[in-house]
Amino acid sequence: MASHEAPPPPPPPHGQNPRPPGSALPNGNYDIFIIPPHSSGSGFLYLPSLSPHRNSFLAGVACTLLALGVYTLITPVIKQWAALVAQGGGGLGVVVLVLAVGVAAWAFGKTQGESGSGSRFKFTGNGGSGSGANGQHQHQYSGPPPNANWQAPPPPQQPPPNPRPEPENQPPPPPPPPPPRPEPQPQYSAPPPPKPSAAQSGWEKAREETRKREEARKREEELRKKREEAQKAREEAERAAKAKAEKEKWEQARAREKEAREREARERIARERLEKEKAQREKDKAERELKEKAEKEKAEWEKKRQAERERAEKEKAEWEKKRQAERERAEKEKMERIRAAAAGSVKSGPTKPAKSQAGTEAGHSYRPYDTPKRTVYTASSASSISGLSESSYAPSQSTARTTPPPSHRGPYSTNDPDKILIKAVYLFSDSFPTKPISQLVANQPPVSDGLILHIKTEGLFIDDDVRGVPQREWDVKAWTLKLVEDGATKTLAGKPLHVLRATTRDTENKKYTFVLDESEAWKVAVGLQRLKKGSQVRSLGMNGMKDTEIKNLLLGLGWL
Repeated sequence: MASHEAPPPPPPPHGQNPRPPGSALPNGNYDIFIIPPHSSGSGFLYLPSLSPHRNSFLAGVACTLLALGVYTLITPVIKQWAALVAQGGGGLGVVVLVLAVGVAAWAFGKTQGESGSGSRFKFTGNGGSGSGANGQHQHQYSGPPPNANWQAPPPPQQPPPNPRPEPENQPPPPPPPPPPRPEPQPQYSAPPPPKPSAAQSGWEKAREETRKREEARKREEELRKKREEAQKAREEAERAAKAKAEKEKWEQARAREKEAREREARERIARERLEKEKAQREKDKAERELKEKAEKEKAEWEKKRQAERERAEKEKAEWEKKRQAERERAEKEKMERIRAAAAGSVKSGPTKPAKSQAGTEAGHSYRPYDTPKRTVYTASSASSISGLSESSYAPSQSTARTTPPPSHRGPYSTNDPDKILIKAVYLFSDSFPTKPISQLVANQPPVSDGLILHIKTEGLFIDDDVRGVPQREWDVKAWTLKLVEDGATKTLAGKPLHVLRATTRDTENKKYTFVLDESEAWKVAVGLQRLKKGSQVRSLGMNGMKDTEIKNLLLGLGWL
């Protein structure tokens, strides 16, 4: 449509007379000021009043204050939005995109405005409106020959046929022209000559063709807009359908994932419950077996202990019976010897009675179980005459002075529950945790094989029962004990050994380790119960020793 339009007319020549004909204005340049027809020839220029209008001034002030208030309210919001966009991911890209869109919109608007202004200029120049171009056309048609530019069709959007001409030399402003006034134009009252009438009819014909072309263009534009709207609606519907399908697909996938997670959670919970029940059953079974085993071992130990106690009581009764018999035999022999001595003294005259050579000793030591010694006359297999011991031997007054015969006896043993026969005792400390700092080994000087341990409520005490010598440097008071441990193991030869370890409450953490035979273990148990029930112990702990620990300890001491 634009290719059929005629080129725009040239601008009005400055310095010439652009006024419409018949205005009765004198010759001259009218580039700046325009004199209305009613003021022509009056001798003054009509200028607009420069005094401000009150309503316009108040409206301008109100608009200024409103714009200032809107700016004050919007500025913090825009600053906060810009800060959030800058802090978020891709903030710089969003700002650049906004600026690019703004610049593109401004350029597009400016281009559209310029094109609209050009169209209005061409339309105004060809339509005979009150513009400078109209004055130019009026000037071209003022002569008899018509202008050649009117042979081309004028641009579209023709104004009304009879507008009021307003001669001016400047191009039209961007806003639309003012509405035409209904005043009749005096210059069109006279009929034009024949040639201008032909030009006017050609111009009307061209305007009609232009109007038809404009209507066709408008129809095509409407059809194009309808097609675009239909295409846009179809695309929107397709987009909505696609989005709906994707949403349904996503919801279905999410529902499947949720169902799968719930199923996995149920299976995991069921599996964990089964595993927990299985572990609980195994634990209960193990505890039951362990409890049954412990009860069985305890019953066996009680049975064994009862048998050992009965055997010990039986042996003790036999020993007491044997001792009573020996005592009676010794008393009988003593009476016979006294009678024999009395008969001899009657024959030889009175003599001074013999004094016993038995050594005297202090009443008893500080230890609670020490009592004053009594002279006990026991028969000895080594005694050839009276069977008296070394302590009760006295030189005879009737025979020559002799020395006591040596003692010949077997290994020491006792069934007294208060006397625990030990093989050795060792003393350890934190300074020497693996090497004993002191030791006593049975049947090695300075002690005999009768090394015994007393476990009383007052503490632990060691004696040499054969020699009758208390080992007071090895006494351990009950209030100094912190921990007592015991355990049993077997040697390589299969002989069982029992270990008792007592830890004292001091800075060096002294540990008394007793090695004894397993047959003496029941005496240890009785003694520990007695010690635990005593009133002198303070926070005494009792634990068992592991088999590996016992073996390592005995291996370091040379018992394995």
